[in-house]
Amino acid sequence: MKFSCDRNVLNEAINIVQKAASQKSTIPALEGILIEIEKDGLVRFSAYDLSIAINYEFQADEFEDGEVILSSKLFGDIVRKLPSCQVTVEIDDKTFLTTIRGGNASFTISGMDTDNFPAMPDVLSDDGIQLTYNDFKNMVRQTIFAVSITDLKPILTGVLFELAENGYVNAVAVDNFRLAIRKAPYKQAMGNFSKVVIPSRALKEMTNILPDSDEEIVTITNSKNFVSFRFGGVQLVSRLLEGEFLDYKAAIPKDFKFQVHVNVRDFTRIIDRAALMANSTIISPIRCEFDFDHINIATVSNLGKFSDSIQCEPFANKMVIGFNYKYMLAALSACDDEEIVIELQSNLAPIILRPKDKDDYLFLVLPLRMKE
Repeated sequence: MKFSCDRNVLNEAINIVQKAASQKSTIPALEGILIEIEKDGLVRFSAYDLSIAINYEFQADEFEDGEVILSSKLFGDIVRKLPSCQVTVEIDDKTFLTTIRGGNASFTISGMDTDNFPAMPDVLSDDGIQLTYNDFKNMVRQTIFAVSITDLKPILTGVLFELAENGYVNAVAVDNFRLAIRKAPYKQAMGNFSKVVIPSRALKEMTNILPDSDEEIVTITNSKNFVSFRFGGVQLVSRLLEGEFLDYKAAIPKDFKFQVHVNVRDFTRIIDRAALMANSTIISPIRCEFDFDHINIATVSNLGKFSDSIQCEPFANKMVIGFNYKYMLAALSACDDEEIVIELQSNLAPIILRPKDKDDYLFLVLPLRMKE
Protein backbone atom coordinates (compact mmCIF):
# COMPACT_ATOMS: atom_id res chain seq x y z
CA MET A 1 0.00 0.00 0.00
CA LYS A 2 1.07 3.59 -0.51
CA PHE A 3 -0.11 7.13 -0.99
CA SER A 4 1.38 10.48 -1.90
CA CYS A 5 0.28 14.04 -1.21
CA ASP A 6 1.65 17.51 -0.54
CA ARG A 7 3.72 17.72 2.63
CA ASN A 8 1.57 20.59 4.01
CA VAL A 9 -1.61 18.52 3.64
CA LEU A 10 0.04 15.60 5.39
CA ASN A 11 1.40 17.80 8.18
CA GLU A 12 -2.01 19.36 8.84
CA ALA A 13 -3.65 15.93 9.03
CA ILE A 14 -1.09 14.68 11.54
CA ASN A 15 -1.24 17.84 13.68
CA ILE A 16 -5.00 17.56 14.03
CA VAL A 17 -5.31 13.81 14.55
CA GLN A 18 -2.44 13.36 16.99
CA LYS A 19 -4.31 15.47 19.56
CA ALA A 20 -6.31 12.29 20.23
CA ALA A 21 -3.28 9.97 20.37
CA SER A 22 -2.22 8.83 23.82
CA GLN A 23 1.09 10.26 25.06
CA LYS A 24 1.92 7.11 27.01
CA SER A 25 -0.05 3.88 27.10
CA THR A 26 0.41 0.20 27.83
CA ILE A 27 -1.33 -0.34 24.47
CA PRO A 28 1.14 0.86 21.78
CA ALA A 29 -1.63 1.25 19.19
CA LEU A 30 -3.18 4.05 21.27
CA GLU A 31 0.01 6.07 20.77
CA GLY A 32 -0.31 5.70 17.01
CA ILE A 33 -2.24 7.01 14.03
CA LEU A 34 -4.37 4.53 12.09
CA ILE A 35 -3.91 5.15 8.36
CA GLU A 36 -6.56 3.72 6.03
CA ILE A 37 -6.38 4.14 2.25
CA GLU A 38 -9.58 3.42 0.35
CA LYS A 39 -9.76 2.15 -3.23
CA ASP A 40 -10.95 5.57 -4.43
CA GLY A 41 -7.86 7.27 -2.97
CA LEU A 42 -9.52 8.62 0.15
CA VAL A 43 -6.99 8.63 3.00
CA ARG A 44 -8.32 8.52 6.56
CA PHE A 45 -6.13 9.27 9.58
CA SER A 46 -7.55 8.28 13.00
CA ALA A 47 -6.40 8.43 16.61
CA TYR A 48 -8.24 7.34 19.74
CA ASP A 49 -7.00 7.45 23.35
CA LEU A 50 -10.26 5.92 24.70
CA SER A 51 -11.37 9.42 25.73
CA ILE A 52 -11.66 11.30 22.45
CA ALA A 53 -11.30 10.14 18.85
CA ILE A 54 -10.39 12.25 15.81
CA ASN A 55 -10.70 11.35 12.12
CA TYR A 56 -9.25 13.39 9.26
CA GLU A 57 -9.92 12.60 5.60
CA PHE A 58 -8.20 13.88 2.48
CA GLN A 59 -7.67 12.78 -1.12
CA ALA A 60 -4.33 11.25 -2.15
CA ASP A 61 -2.64 12.11 -5.45
CA GLU A 62 -1.36 8.56 -5.95
CA PHE A 63 -2.48 5.54 -3.95
CA GLU A 64 -2.76 1.82 -3.36
CA ASP A 65 -5.33 0.75 -0.78
CA GLY A 66 -4.40 -0.73 2.60
CA GLU A 67 -3.97 0.18 6.26
CA VAL A 68 -1.31 0.49 8.96
CA ILE A 69 -0.65 2.08 12.37
CA LEU A 70 2.32 4.44 12.71
CA SER A 71 3.75 6.07 15.83
CA SER A 72 2.05 9.46 16.09
CA LYS A 73 5.08 11.24 17.54
CA LEU A 74 7.71 9.74 15.22
CA PHE A 75 5.58 10.06 12.08
CA GLY A 76 4.73 13.67 12.98
CA ASP A 77 8.35 14.60 13.73
CA ILE A 78 9.51 13.15 10.40
CA VAL A 79 6.91 14.94 8.30
CA ARG A 80 7.50 18.28 10.05
CA LYS A 81 11.21 18.13 9.15
CA LEU A 82 10.66 17.25 5.48
CA PRO A 83 10.96 20.00 2.85
CA SER A 84 7.79 21.45 1.32
CA CYS A 85 7.28 19.01 -1.53
CA GLN A 86 5.35 15.93 -2.57
CA VAL A 87 5.64 13.19 0.06
CA THR A 88 5.22 9.48 -0.62
CA VAL A 89 4.41 7.00 2.15
CA GLU A 90 4.85 3.34 1.18
CA ILE A 91 4.09 0.40 3.48
CA ASP A 92 5.04 -3.27 3.12
CA ASP A 93 1.79 -5.21 3.54
CA LYS A 94 3.51 -8.12 5.33
CA THR A 95 6.14 -6.52 7.58
CA PHE A 96 4.48 -3.09 7.96
CA LEU A 97 7.86 -1.44 7.38
CA THR A 98 7.02 2.08 6.20
CA THR A 99 9.15 4.29 3.96
CA ILE A 100 8.53 8.04 3.96
CA ARG A 101 10.12 10.01 1.10
CA GLY A 102 10.19 13.75 0.51
CA GLY A 103 12.70 15.43 -1.81
CA ASN A 104 16.01 13.61 -1.35
CA ALA A 105 15.14 12.52 2.22
CA SER A 106 14.03 8.98 3.00
CA PHE A 107 13.01 7.44 6.35
CA THR A 108 12.07 3.83 7.09
CA ILE A 109 10.19 3.10 10.31
CA SER A 110 8.25 0.19 11.78
CA GLY A 111 4.46 0.12 11.56
CA MET A 112 1.90 -1.94 13.49
CA ASP A 113 -0.89 -4.32 12.56
CA THR A 114 -4.27 -2.56 12.59
CA ASP A 115 -5.87 -5.44 14.51
CA ASN A 116 -4.44 -3.83 17.66
CA PHE A 117 -6.38 -0.59 17.16
CA PRO A 118 -9.54 -0.22 19.30
CA ALA A 119 -12.93 0.13 17.64
CA MET A 120 -13.66 3.81 17.04
CA PRO A 121 -16.81 5.23 18.69
CA ASP A 122 -19.55 6.29 16.31
CA VAL A 123 -22.54 8.56 16.69
CA LEU A 124 -25.41 7.23 14.63
CA SER A 125 -27.93 9.98 15.35
CA ASP A 126 -29.72 12.84 13.64
CA ASP A 127 -30.12 14.82 16.88
CA GLY A 128 -27.94 17.90 16.93
CA ILE A 129 -27.32 21.55 16.12
CA GLN A 130 -25.27 23.52 13.63
CA LEU A 131 -23.26 26.61 14.59
CA THR A 132 -20.82 28.84 12.77
CA TYR A 133 -17.18 28.22 13.62
CA ASN A 134 -16.81 31.59 15.36
CA ASP A 135 -20.03 31.33 17.38
CA PHE A 136 -18.97 27.93 18.67
CA LYS A 137 -15.45 29.10 19.53
CA ASN A 138 -16.78 32.17 21.35
CA MET A 139 -19.28 30.09 23.32
CA VAL A 140 -16.49 27.83 24.52
CA ARG A 141 -14.05 30.67 25.23
CA GLN A 142 -16.58 32.58 27.31
CA THR A 143 -17.69 29.64 29.45
CA ILE A 144 -14.90 27.07 29.79
CA PHE A 145 -13.02 29.12 32.39
CA ALA A 146 -15.88 28.45 34.83
CA VAL A 147 -15.94 24.63 34.65
CA SER A 148 -15.09 22.73 37.81
CA ILE A 149 -11.48 21.56 38.05
CA THR A 150 -12.22 18.79 40.56
CA ASP A 151 -13.91 15.43 40.02
CA LEU A 152 -16.18 15.73 43.06
CA LYS A 153 -19.06 16.41 40.65
CA PRO A 154 -17.88 15.10 37.24
CA ILE A 155 -20.90 16.59 35.45
CA LEU A 156 -19.58 20.09 36.31
CA THR A 157 -16.23 19.47 34.58
CA GLY A 158 -18.01 20.02 31.26
CA VAL A 159 -20.09 22.67 29.51
CA LEU A 160 -23.84 22.34 29.08
CA PHE A 161 -25.18 23.05 25.58
CA GLU A 162 -28.96 23.40 25.54
CA LEU A 163 -31.62 24.79 23.24
CA ALA A 164 -32.98 28.17 24.30
CA GLU A 165 -35.80 30.30 22.95
CA ASN A 166 -36.06 32.11 19.62
CA GLY A 167 -33.46 30.14 17.70
CA TYR A 168 -30.67 30.33 20.27
CA VAL A 169 -28.54 27.79 22.10
CA ASN A 170 -27.01 28.36 25.54
CA ALA A 171 -23.58 27.24 26.70
CA VAL A 172 -23.31 27.07 30.48
CA ALA A 173 -20.42 26.32 32.84
CA VAL A 174 -20.58 26.40 36.62
CA ASP A 175 -18.60 25.37 39.68
CA ASN A 176 -19.14 26.18 43.35
CA PHE A 177 -17.95 29.78 43.03
CA ARG A 178 -18.89 31.14 39.60
CA LEU A 179 -21.10 30.71 36.57
CA ALA A 180 -20.78 31.65 32.91
CA ILE A 181 -23.52 31.70 30.26
CA ARG A 182 -23.04 32.48 26.57
CA LYS A 183 -25.81 32.25 24.01
CA ALA A 184 -25.61 32.29 20.22
CA PRO A 185 -28.01 31.71 17.32
CA TYR A 186 -27.89 28.25 15.81
CA LYS A 187 -28.08 27.70 12.07
CA GLN A 188 -30.18 24.57 12.40
CA ALA A 189 -31.56 22.35 15.16
CA MET A 190 -31.93 18.73 14.07
CA GLY A 191 -33.98 15.80 15.33
CA ASN A 192 -34.76 15.76 19.04
CA PHE A 193 -31.74 17.68 20.24
CA SER A 194 -32.33 19.19 23.68
CA LYS A 195 -29.16 19.37 25.76
CA VAL A 196 -25.79 17.69 26.29
CA VAL A 197 -22.89 18.16 28.70
CA ILE A 198 -19.57 18.02 26.83
CA PRO A 199 -16.22 17.44 28.60
CA SER A 200 -14.00 20.50 28.66
CA ARG A 201 -11.09 18.65 27.04
CA ALA A 202 -13.11 17.86 23.91
CA LEU A 203 -14.18 21.51 23.66
CA LYS A 204 -10.61 22.75 24.07
CA GLU A 205 -9.36 20.42 21.34
CA MET A 206 -12.15 21.54 19.02
CA THR A 207 -11.37 25.23 19.47
CA ASN A 208 -7.69 24.49 18.83
CA ILE A 209 -8.32 22.82 15.47
CA LEU A 210 -11.33 24.82 14.28
CA PRO A 211 -10.46 27.66 11.85
CA ASP A 212 -11.97 31.14 12.19
CA SER A 213 -15.06 31.72 10.07
CA ASP A 214 -18.46 33.41 10.36
CA GLU A 215 -19.76 31.45 7.38
CA GLU A 216 -18.55 27.86 7.76
CA ILE A 217 -20.61 25.44 9.84
CA VAL A 218 -19.69 22.88 12.51
CA THR A 219 -22.27 20.13 12.97
CA ILE A 220 -22.72 18.77 16.49
CA THR A 221 -24.69 15.54 16.89
CA ASN A 222 -25.20 13.35 19.94
CA SER A 223 -26.29 9.86 20.84
CA LYS A 224 -26.95 8.62 24.37
CA ASN A 225 -23.28 8.37 25.34
CA PHE A 226 -21.26 10.24 22.69
CA VAL A 227 -21.08 13.60 20.92
CA SER A 228 -19.66 14.17 17.45
CA PHE A 229 -18.28 17.35 15.88
CA ARG A 230 -17.90 17.50 12.08
CA PHE A 231 -16.40 20.21 9.91
CA GLY A 232 -14.60 19.93 6.59
CA GLY A 233 -12.87 16.56 6.52
CA VAL A 234 -12.56 16.38 10.32
CA GLN A 235 -14.62 14.50 12.91
CA LEU A 236 -14.02 14.57 16.66
CA VAL A 237 -15.96 12.17 18.90
CA SER A 238 -16.07 12.36 22.70
CA ARG A 239 -17.91 10.56 25.45
CA LEU A 240 -20.60 12.72 27.08
CA LEU A 241 -20.71 13.47 30.79
CA GLU A 242 -23.54 11.76 32.67
CA GLY A 243 -25.61 13.05 35.54
CA GLU A 244 -27.90 15.94 36.43
CA PHE A 245 -26.50 19.38 35.68
CA LEU A 246 -26.90 22.08 38.31
CA ASP A 247 -30.08 24.18 38.16
CA TYR A 248 -28.08 27.22 37.15
CA LYS A 249 -31.10 29.45 36.57
CA ALA A 250 -31.98 29.26 40.26
CA ALA A 251 -28.52 30.62 41.13
CA ILE A 252 -29.03 33.87 39.19
CA PRO A 253 -30.61 36.68 41.27
CA LYS A 254 -33.94 37.81 39.85
CA ASP A 255 -33.45 41.42 40.89
CA PHE A 256 -30.71 43.78 42.02
CA LYS A 257 -30.28 46.79 44.28
CA PHE A 258 -28.25 48.83 41.82
CA GLN A 259 -26.23 48.69 38.61
CA VAL A 260 -22.75 50.05 37.99
CA HIS A 261 -21.31 50.72 34.53
CA VAL A 262 -17.56 50.11 34.49
CA ASN A 263 -14.79 50.18 31.93
CA VAL A 264 -13.54 46.59 31.57
CA ARG A 265 -9.91 47.52 30.96
CA ASP A 266 -9.72 49.93 33.91
CA PHE A 267 -11.47 47.52 36.28
CA THR A 268 -9.22 44.65 35.17
CA ARG A 269 -6.05 46.66 35.67
CA ILE A 270 -6.89 47.78 39.19
CA ILE A 271 -7.79 44.23 40.28
CA ASP A 272 -4.63 42.96 38.64
CA ARG A 273 -2.62 45.39 40.74
CA ALA A 274 -4.47 44.35 43.89
CA ALA A 275 -3.66 40.72 43.12
CA LEU A 276 0.02 41.45 43.79
CA MET A 277 -0.81 41.80 47.48
CA ALA A 278 -3.30 38.91 47.63
CA ASN A 279 -1.79 35.73 49.06
CA SER A 280 -2.25 32.87 46.57
CA THR A 281 -2.21 30.18 49.30
CA ILE A 282 -4.55 31.92 51.72
CA ILE A 283 -7.78 33.38 50.38
CA SER A 284 -7.40 37.15 50.70
CA PRO A 285 -10.60 38.83 49.51
CA ILE A 286 -10.38 41.89 47.34
CA ARG A 287 -12.34 44.65 49.10
CA CYS A 288 -14.45 46.48 46.54
CA GLU A 289 -16.31 49.61 47.62
CA PHE A 290 -18.83 51.10 45.20
CA ASP A 291 -19.15 54.72 46.30
CA PHE A 292 -21.29 57.08 44.15
CA ASP A 293 -19.03 57.83 41.16
CA HIS A 294 -15.92 55.77 41.89
CA ILE A 295 -14.83 52.29 42.95
CA ASN A 296 -12.30 51.81 45.74
CA ILE A 297 -10.25 48.60 45.62
CA ALA A 298 -8.16 47.41 48.58
CA THR A 299 -6.62 44.25 49.97
CA VAL A 300 -4.61 43.29 53.03
CA SER A 301 -2.54 40.13 53.48
CA ASN A 302 0.67 38.95 55.11
CA LEU A 303 2.40 40.32 52.00
CA GLY A 304 1.26 43.87 52.58
CA LYS A 305 -1.49 46.35 51.71
CA PHE A 306 -2.90 47.85 48.52
CA SER A 307 -5.49 50.52 47.72
CA ASP A 308 -6.54 52.34 44.56
CA SER A 309 -9.66 53.74 42.93
CA ILE A 310 -11.22 54.26 39.49
CA GLN A 311 -14.03 56.43 38.19
CA CYS A 312 -17.37 55.01 37.08
CA GLU A 313 -20.80 56.32 36.13
CA PRO A 314 -22.59 57.84 39.16
CA PHE A 315 -25.14 55.69 40.99
CA ALA A 316 -27.37 56.24 43.99
CA ASN A 317 -26.22 53.54 46.39
CA LYS A 318 -23.13 52.54 48.30
CA MET A 319 -21.95 49.01 48.94
CA VAL A 320 -18.83 47.12 50.02
CA ILE A 321 -18.31 43.58 48.76
CA GLY A 322 -15.44 41.09 48.69
CA PHE A 323 -14.44 38.60 46.00
CA ASN A 324 -11.68 36.25 44.86
CA TYR A 325 -9.51 38.15 42.39
CA LYS A 326 -8.82 35.05 40.25
CA TYR A 327 -12.49 34.46 39.59
CA MET A 328 -13.19 38.11 38.84
CA LEU A 329 -10.22 38.45 36.48
CA ALA A 330 -11.24 35.27 34.62
CA ALA A 331 -14.74 36.67 34.09
CA LEU A 332 -13.45 40.08 32.99
CA SER A 333 -11.01 38.50 30.52
CA ALA A 334 -13.96 36.77 28.85
CA CYS A 335 -15.82 40.07 28.33
CA ASP A 336 -15.70 41.29 24.73
CA ASP A 337 -17.04 44.78 25.44
CA GLU A 338 -15.27 47.95 26.51
CA GLU A 339 -17.93 48.62 29.12
CA ILE A 340 -20.03 46.20 31.17
CA VAL A 341 -22.76 46.43 33.78
CA ILE A 342 -22.20 45.05 37.29
CA GLU A 343 -25.41 44.22 39.17
CA LEU A 344 -25.41 44.03 42.97
CA GLN A 345 -28.10 43.07 45.46
CA SER A 346 -26.21 42.76 48.76
CA ASN A 347 -22.69 42.04 49.97
CA LEU A 348 -23.61 38.35 50.30
CA ALA A 349 -25.47 37.97 47.01
CA PRO A 350 -23.80 36.93 43.72
CA ILE A 351 -22.06 39.59 41.63
CA ILE A 352 -23.48 39.68 38.10
CA LEU A 353 -21.53 40.92 35.06
CA ARG A 354 -23.43 41.62 31.83
CA PRO A 355 -22.70 43.46 28.56
CA LYS A 356 -24.07 47.00 28.51
CA ASP A 357 -26.35 46.89 25.47
CA LYS A 358 -26.66 43.15 24.78
CA ASP A 359 -27.74 39.99 26.53
CA ASP A 360 -25.54 37.39 24.85
CA TYR A 361 -23.49 36.56 27.95
CA LEU A 362 -23.69 36.65 31.73
CA PHE A 363 -21.01 35.94 34.34
CA LEU A 364 -21.63 35.34 38.04
CA VAL A 365 -19.03 35.49 40.82
CA LEU A 366 -19.89 34.58 44.41
CA PRO A 367 -18.75 37.10 47.04
CA LEU A 368 -16.43 36.35 49.95
CA ARG A 369 -17.10 37.33 53.56
CA MET A 370 -14.71 39.98 54.83
CA LYS A 371 -13.48 40.73 58.30
CA GLU A 372 -14.26 44.24 59.45
